[in-house]
Amino acid sequence: MRRPKQEKKHRNGTIPTDSFSDIAFLLIVYFLVATTLVKVKTITADLPAGEKSTQAQSEKTPIINLRGTEVFFNDKRVEMHELNERLAALELASKEADKRVIMLESAKGTLYENYFQALASISANGGVVALVEEQ
Repeated sequence: MRRPKQEKKHRNGTIPTDSFSDIAFLLIVYFLVATTLVKVKTITADLPAGEKSTQAQSEKTPIINLRGTEVFFNDKRVEMHELNERLAALELASKEADKRVIMLESAKGTLYENYFQALASISANGGVVALVEEQ
């Protein structure tokens, strides 16, 4: 007995693209549902040029030291709210740009939250941040 001859399927070399629009729509819906829209808190800070001044300063530049969880302002331990009050008392916004510089030094292991709050306090009170780096 002879089997009936089966027809061979002819391949024409095209890729089926009928469902691509459905897949794209599902991906768009997935990313809209899975994405969270969060407004990131930022601060604006003016950084000094980094050039050393040739003139001797009559006033000492204030220094903020962050050591772990402790905050020091001119070598005196302060709380974060006290730091903000002391910076406000300096009235930095009314001074010239070179007189508004505040040195910010951070030790290893300092919490990012403390660093961010100190930077925000300096910026909010009109100060210019000078970062101290180890060499």
